[in-house]
Amino acid sequence: MSRNKKLLFWGELPPDVYHGISLSNELILSTLSEEFDLYKVKDNASFKSTPLKLFSLFISILKLIYFSFKKPNIYYLNLPMSYLGLRKTIFSIYLIRFISPKTKVITHLHRGDYLEFIKEKKHKELLKKAFKHITAIIVLSEISSTELIQSGLIHKDKIIVIHNSVKILTPKESIDVYRQVNDDAPYLYCLCNYIPSKRIHSLVRIVNNSNFIKVKFNGAKSSDEYMDELLNIDRKTICDFGGVIENQNKEKKLNSAYALVLPSLNEGMPLVILESLAQGTPVICFNVGFISDYLGINYPGLVKELSDDALKEKIKWLQNLTYDEYHKLRKTSFNIFWEQYSQKKLKRIILDRFEKI
Repeated sequence: MSRNKKLLFWGELPPDVYHGISLSNELILSTLSEEFDLYKVKDNASFKSTPLKLFSLFISILKLIYFSFKKPNIYYLNLPMSYLGLRKTIFSIYLIRFISPKTKVITHLHRGDYLEFIKEKKHKELLKKAFKHITAIIVLSEISSTELIQSGLIHKDKIIVIHNSVKILTPKESIDVYRQVNDDAPYLYCLCNYIPSKRIHSLVRIVNNSNFIKVKFNGAKSSDEYMDELLNIDRKTICDFGGVIENQNKEKKLNSAYALVLPSLNEGMPLVILESLAQGTPVICFNVGFISDYLGINYPGLVKELSDDALKEKIKWLQNLTYDEYHKLRKTSFNIFWEQYSQKKLKRIILDRFEKI
């Protein structure tokens, strides 16, 4: 059935590209499909060689031109925090608006390094150009909204806050928040790729230099050298370094964990935090990026001092909780997700925000 409203999208989508941005794109587009005719132009250039990236860009431009003649009401795309990515974005906006001047442009900012990005003059000037043609910009948190307003590059009326969400396969009613923790084999869980910037090595050192329980890891491996380093640090062999894990296997492992622990100091808002909260599994992580905007500044597992000693003390605090204290924390974590960030709730917000644009 044809609808009166049309939306043109250009960006990354699963299963071709699988990360937080593409998953967010998928959620928003699936929601908007109830109200809009969608024209999708997939950007699959991320992990390709330079010649293939150029060819992919050329094909995308041809598709954007074709769909522009259908006079879409909205052109929706992501706002990258890179010089070349931003130039590409601005070019596409000029192209769409040249063919279809009445099309409104909606961009989505997923990154948490906006203030750092605009410290460079050429980046700031590019964003000024982009914001002149942008009808609205979606951000993931109130913190991000405040940063944009304080930069003076865009008016607050153009900023829309839509928090992130994740798809949970396990029905809410089937999640046992008060499950009995297996005292024989409790484990902490760390779900992130094996990249030095994620500081997995710091967590491995912490648990090996203390009387801590087993830690299980899952993620994509970046190099054999880094994996060898992690194995050498794990003197007590209490760390289990697994590969990529998905879907219900991931949910099961999160639910069974004593807590999710993320040692990274460079994060925006990892989706795995929401996945863990949905299972009622407490989260221990540093107060960086937009994390406190989601968890709340007083969430017990938030590590406010950015040091390994502080992370170590927070893990020790967790282990010393009584049975009742621990299950109260599980219930608190569970409620944060299902009351604030479930897809059902976020879909209503998405439809409402786009209706008002």
